Amino acid sequence: MENKLVVENINCAYGKNIVLDHVSFTCENGIVALLGNNGAGKTTLMNILTGLKKASSGKAILNGQDLLQTTPYPINQIGYLPQYFDIYHNISGYDFLSYVYDLKELPKKDKSKAITEVVDRFNLSSVIKKRVGSYSGGYKRRLGIAQAVIGKPALIIIDEPTAGLDPEQRVEFRNLLSEISQESITLISTHIIEDVELYSNKVLILKDHSIQFSGTIDEMIAMSTPHIVIEESDLVNAHKLKEHVTVIEQKRLNSNVVKIKYVKDQSKGTDNSDHEKEITLENAYIYFQNR
Repeated sequence: MENKLVVENINCAYGKNIVLDHVSFTCENGIVALLGNNGAGKTTLMNILTGLKKASSGKAILNGQDLLQTTPYPINQIGYLPQYFDIYHNISGYDFLSYVYDLKELPKKDKSKAITEVVDRFNLSSVIKKRVGSYSGGYKRRLGIAQAVIGKPALIIIDEPTAGLDPEQRVEFRNLLSEISQESITLISTHIIEDVELYSNKVLILKDHSIQFSGTIDEMIAMSTPHIVIEESDLVNAHKLKEHVTVIEQKRLNSNVVKIKYVKDQSKGTDNSDHEKEITLENAYIYFQNR
């Protein structure tokens, strides 16, 4: 099933402190990466979409249903995995999945089948009857994603999906996300640009309390490329340059020469040099954060 989420003008404030200002975006099945510096409002936005916090105003329409106005909140349509996923260590993985299934008020007749499906899908069979306190970090993360997708929700929200995982576990988890996103909208908040580059279908940048960019990775890089200069410089001139421009990246070529990437002076027009293939997603992200 093709799912669609339309977020329209979500506003949120803590007293006089504006956290979200007319946040709007649209997304469909696939992995949507939500990027933004600490304090940008990512967690607040996710809490609003998962029903954990009230917005001051706005809409979040999932397949024609406004999540912000529907009472009771349609928990059966949403899956959520927070960054710090932890539960009572004495409960078994199976009992926890059973609890989440009941909490979502899903059909009782399908319960056993649904739990078996996620256990098999995320390779939890060897530990599912054991206490969660005995799980490794990788198994805990698998259990976390299993509880998020049980019942096949239309929208899955994951905060920092690969935080705390070793490289092998990160690859495994990215593969799991790619699989589940084929049948759901999978919104992830992350600081790991490599993860975004490898598996995201769409990127959202939250800055200054609103969405500053919404589009594909290629579109994001293309928009930033004309504004980034790449040149080789000796160390003295490179040091002076840093006093006047925003340096994105530099690489030492030899004892006295560096290759430097920086945001150009916008008054000097567009740079048409052939640097397109050298601009990375991380370069583009830093550009958007500093423009």
